[in-house]
Amino acid sequence: MVDLEANRAGHTLSGQIADALRHRLLMGEFLPGAKLSLRSLAASYGTSMQPVRDAVSSLVAEDALEITPTRVIQVPELSRQNCDDIFRMRALIEGDAAALFVRRASEQEFVELQALSEAVRPAQLGMAFTDHMRAHIRGFNDWSFFVGDRCGSPLMMTLIHRLRVRMAPAVALALCRDADEDYSFLEFSTHIMMEMAWAARSRDGERMRDLRRSDILTYQRYLYRRLGWSLEGASF
Repeated sequence: MVDLEANRAGHTLSGQIADALRHRLLMGEFLPGAKLSLRSLAASYGTSMQPVRDAVSSLVAEDALEITPTRVIQVPELSRQNCDDIFRMRALIEGDAAALFVRRASEQEFVELQALSEAVRPAQLGMAFTDHMRAHIRGFNDWSFFVGDRCGSPLMMTLIHRLRVRMAPAVALALCRDADEDYSFLEFSTHIMMEMAWAARSRDGERMRDLRRSDILTYQRYLYRRLGWSLEGASF
C-alpha cells in the first residue's frame, strides 16, 4: 500500500496513487471489464479528484486502464491476440532480463532469489491456485520483479512492469475460474524453478534465458486452458 502522505522527492501524490492502482491490478483486485469511479477512488485515498484523475490518465497511457466513448473508466478486456502478443513480448524481454541478472548478480542477490523461489513452492507442490490466488500472484510477481529490477536495464525493467500490469486482470480471471487443476503443469513449474536456481548459481545466462522463456510460455498454456481457449495457433 502506498503511503499517500509521504510525498518523497520525485513521488507526487498522483504518482503514488498510480502506483497503488498498479499494485491493485497486479494483485488481481480488478478483473477485465471492471468499472472504476474517480469519486470512489478519491474517497478511498482521502484526496481530491485531480490527483486521482491524473493517476488514471497515466494508467490509460500505459494501456492498463481505458476510457470508453461514454467516459467510463474500466479495466480493458484483452483479446486472445492481445494476450498472445503480451506473452510473446514477456518471454523475449524477461528471458533476456534473467540472463543479464545472473551475469551481474551479487552473492546476496542469489541468496534472496533462492528465498523467493522457496516462497512460491507451496503453490507449485499441489496447492490449488484458485484457493490461494493472491499468494500465488504475489509470489510470482515478487520473483519476476526481483530479477527484472536487477537486470541492469531500466528500459527492460519498465517494460516488464507495464506488460505484467496489463496482463494481470486476465491472469486473475483465469485463476479464479472453476477448472480442474493441471498437476502436470505444477510438476513442470516446480522442476523449472529448480533448474533456474541452478542456472543462476552457475551464472549460465544462456540457460537462464531459455528456462525463463519456457517458464513463461508454459504458464501461458496453463492460463489459456483455464480460460477455455484453444491452444492451436498460439505463440508457444
